[in-house]
Amino acid sequence: MGDTSGGHGASQGIDEFGRVESRGIDFIPPKERHSKPRNLGWVMCAPQFALGIMVFGSLPLAFGLGWWAAFWAITLGVLVGSVLFGPMALIGPRTGTNNCVSSGAFFGVAGRFIGSVITMFIGLGFFAILVWTGGQALIACLHRLFGLGTGNVELALAMAFISLLSFVLAIYGHATLIHSLRIIAITSGIAIVIAVIVLAPKFHALQGSHYLLGTFWPTWVLSFSTAASVPISWGPFINDYGRYVPEDSSPWKLFNYAGGGMFLGCWVSLIAGAFVTTTALASTSASFVFGFFAVSPTWLIVLLTLTVGGSANIANAAMGVYNAGLDMHAVVWRVRRSQMTFILSGVGLAVALIGVIVFNAIASIEAFVTILLVTVTPWMVINVMGHFRCAGNYSTDALQAFSDPKTVRSSPYWYTGGFNLRAVVAWAVGTGVGMLFVSTTIITGPLVSQVNGIDLSFTSAGIVGGLLYFLFVRLFPEAAVTASRSQVGSAAVARLGQEVAEDGGAS
Repeated sequence: MGDTSGGHGASQGIDEFGRVESRGIDFIPPKERHSKPRNLGWVMCAPQFALGIMVFGSLPLAFGLGWWAAFWAITLGVLVGSVLFGPMALIGPRTGTNNCVSSGAFFGVAGRFIGSVITMFIGLGFFAILVWTGGQALIACLHRLFGLGTGNVELALAMAFISLLSFVLAIYGHATLIHSLRIIAITSGIAIVIAVIVLAPKFHALQGSHYLLGTFWPTWVLSFSTAASVPISWGPFINDYGRYVPEDSSPWKLFNYAGGGMFLGCWVSLIAGAFVTTTALASTSASFVFGFFAVSPTWLIVLLTLTVGGSANIANAAMGVYNAGLDMHAVVWRVRRSQMTFILSGVGLAVALIGVIVFNAIASIEAFVTILLVTVTPWMVINVMGHFRCAGNYSTDALQAFSDPKTVRSSPYWYTGGFNLRAVVAWAVGTGVGMLFVSTTIITGPLVSQVNGIDLSFTSAGIVGGLLYFLFVRLFPEAAVTASRSQVGSAAVARLGQEVAEDGGAS
């Protein structure tokens, strides 16, 4: 079966290195689940070794923190964010599809569109940021080597080149991305270590001063939240890759590989970004990328351009387009995944060029992504709570019922007009509360001043959304959901259901 169908199908899908992946958001049959839990570690670790992610490590110091305060804000923030991110990896192997379609079990067959739209915009937003930093790295390297210009024309051409390579990788899809990310994780990780060693003589432990929010603790909490937001932002996308992992995989392995890979990648990248800031940006007013390259020897610039500024940025941007393509495929499922990815590739390039080159709105794009994190955090919390509530048992046929108008209303996930109002209302209220604490260049919530400027946006959204969902399902119980025995053996269902329940109780 091709990827135009939402059902399970009988024909063999294509997912091999160097070949275009044929499946989209349709159910991945057990015989095609060739991935392993450890691949989730590679796929979450490698893309973090990108300049577009390293720049987040420079922010605590830009906010006014000293080196050690920034170090602990990053470390604890990434740890908490990775722990919150990890449980999302448990869902895809059980549903055989991505997060947006899986969310139909809790938000309803039509309510799944909420996740599709939000995560598509997050993917495109991060894509714009990544091709921008990748383009900066390329023109900075060419300027050092050949004296070429670093203006908007050169930047636009470099961004278009980075985008093109990202598009190709995204269109080929899952298997090609997995194989590429293994290599990128090793090469880019080594490049970051080399850069730290080379710049070590220029390092000095900066002391905190001129705190962005006036005093130390509010600024530290802001830095902590910024670090935590990086792993959390990947939560909606983990099962774009987890759907190829066998459904009887240990939940603890899924959590440990996904969460551990995320922590390692984010921690190394953000700490390296902070480290570089003490050596590079302390002596220049240039942006992070240009400041980084200004204090680096030419051979290191070339190495960084090929790795963290090139292959890692390209792979990360490719994942953004690939993820967005799958999310939109969950909305327009009659179009093939590869075709949808191609369409969104053009949209992504337009967003990047118009937003960055024409309007110089990179700060607005970053703020827009921050706002979207407020909307996606309660969505993630509700999905994880729902997963543990049903003990990992899903009707995989019913999740794909949206593709057949004749049967969609009989789906156990139809709820009320296709929406589970318990989850939808909890998500909406949680998002609304989070917006009250948003502080960006686009919007500032009315309660920001009441908490000394501390960013409680996505934190409050997740807590309120989760508490309301818990309350609603207690007051108005949902029908129990069991796995489709036509797709998984009853023994496997019982075994994994028990393991997930035990893991949930232990946590």
